[in-house]
Amino acid sequence: MATVVTSTRFTDEYQLYEELGKGAFSVVRRCVKKSTGQEYAAKIINTKKLSAR
Repeated sequence: MATVVTSTRFTDEYQLYEELGKGAFSVVRRCVKKSTGQEYAAKIINTKKLSAR
């Protein structure tokens, strides 16, 4: 299940690490929640590329 964080900056709660995958409009990176140490994958979508299409 996906979680959307809207109340704070993503980087305030998560530490980003290496790139796991890449597509035309997004990158998937490994991240760790700072408060728990739990690992996740974060899909980061480049909205500038989306709107240019």
